[in-house]
Amino acid sequence: MVEEESIIVTKDGKYHLYNYKDEEELEMMIVEHSLDIFGENTHYFNIQKRIHSKAGFGTEPDGYVIDFDKNKLYILEVELIRHDLKEHIMPQITTFIMALRNEKTCDELVEMFQKELPSVKKMDGKKIRSIISNREIIILIDNIGDQNLSGEPNKLFEVVNILSEHKEKVKVIPFQTFIKGDVFSQDHIHSFKSFTKEELEKESKKWTFKWSTVPVEKRLEKLDDNLKEIFIELGGKICSLADNIKEEHPKSGYTTYQISKLKNFCAIKFPKGYLEVHIKVNKNKFTDPKKITKDTPRTTNWTFDKVFTIKSKADINYAISLIEQAYQCVCESKNEK
Repeated sequence: MVEEESIIVTKDGKYHLYNYKDEEELEMMIVEHSLDIFGENTHYFNIQKRIHSKAGFGTEPDGYVIDFDKNKLYILEVELIRHDLKEHIMPQITTFIMALRNEKTCDELVEMFQKELPSVKKMDGKKIRSIISNREIIILIDNIGDQNLSGEPNKLFEVVNILSEHKEKVKVIPFQTFIKGDVFSQDHIHSFKSFTKEELEKESKKWTFKWSTVPVEKRLEKLDDNLKEIFIELGGKICSLADNIKEEHPKSGYTTYQISKLKNFCAIKFPKGYLEVHIKVNKNKFTDPKKITKDTPRTTNWTFDKVFTIKSKADINYAISLIEQAYQCVCESKNEK
């Protein structure tokens, strides 16, 4: 699914959403800004202390935070929305819950916190145990996700809803980073806000992807005659690859080719003087004898793997051979599910 890009505009310019390389990179940023996220009178334990349930099920939270103003413990799970929430978050947090109901685990946490707390924050075991009993599970994640176009509910909200049935408090904090250009630098912006289960339900509806389109004539009006002819011929050949292909023209300024609303395989952008074609491919199978394509990293907002340009009608047939591979790739991934 292609979504419109998130942008922050300041007096210093435009910043676009950064795609974290992995959970470790997101976790490093959270550690760096823990006081901003959790409050000045808190302490972040950047310790992967393994905890166990009574039956021996073990898990390792990504960190712990004690809030001295609220006398509260936060158990942290850092996650990326592109991962399988069912496979990653639910088993982890379910085991958190079981482990925190194990007295031996609580004793071990008391001992760890007493040892690791700075001298000015030292407290007795009884006080720490009362803080552990006043706990909350925090999911720090890069994106809330959305309710998809087929009507399925927001997956993150569904996970949080199920976990909350265990009578444990679960809160979600989407932590996002915005950068200038393509490379992470010191010139960046972090954005975050915490959501309770009820707030998350409302927020996920706001983040729901809305598919709105414009007439093809609107898309073509700014193209010169040569590019119009190239685009019309190229689009016609793409659609003729199979009966289930549809051409759509979202308001965000590109054209997409898809086998369903959630399964696009090709998108065309319109820089001045040429067409820019983005495709999804299986890199293990993809062939490009002329080597005209370049890799493009996927983000939460743009899920394509290769890009190339077209400037003349002579480029069309070769372009179709590449786009057909993208179509096959998306069809294969759909059949595997």
